[in-house]
Amino acid sequence: MHRIYLDCSRDALRMAIEVDGDWHEADGGSHRHDAVLLDTFQTLLGNAGIAPRDVREAVVVNGPGSFTGLRISVSFIHALDSVSPLKVLPLDQLSLIASLQPKAIQAVLDARMDEVYVGRDLSSRGLLKTLEVLPLESMQWDVNTVCHTDELDRFAGCVSSRPSLLDLRVLAAQQPLSGWVSGSQLVPQYVRHSVSWKPLSEQPSKLYDR
Repeated sequence: MHRIYLDCSRDALRMAIEVDGDWHEADGGSHRHDAVLLDTFQTLLGNAGIAPRDVREAVVVNGPGSFTGLRISVSFIHALDSVSPLKVLPLDQLSLIASLQPKAIQAVLDARMDEVYVGRDLSSRGLLKTLEVLPLESMQWDVNTVCHTDELDRFAGCVSSRPSLLDLRVLAAQQPLSGWVSGSQLVPQYVRHSVSWKPLSEQPSKLYDR
């Protein structure tokens, strides 16, 4: 199995490559994702001793989160899919956060503009069934709530969670084959209905200038 794991949903880009059970991971740091993604990928390929066309699968955190980061990660997967067809498993960030706290009733993320991304109803496969954006003032905090460690100061009283790419691998292993899609079908999960995904041809990126 030649599989990449990618998370650009937060400030720090994280990527790993799994090759026949061997794990290679890199942290792109809190830089612009488009400035470090390709270099990070090339470094991991070199460490794993494979070429881009050898990658056959990808597990991607496709939202909610950084608007720019999600666009860049999805565009990267589309570009990689054009080199060699990929099977992709999209997983949402709220479910990933909740996966470390199975007793949590809801998971939250800061959506800015006095709003909150909320996920509820954890399924047996570890995915939250309901994802929505709500006004901060309408939130109920008297239930077990989990948030990302980086946002603990904004949501006092929440249980803290800082999932790793290894946690992403564990969550991916719980998903059925029906959850996988072709690389060209991957889209960001914005949750906000006012935000839409534009096709690759309508969103030029530095990823394609090389």
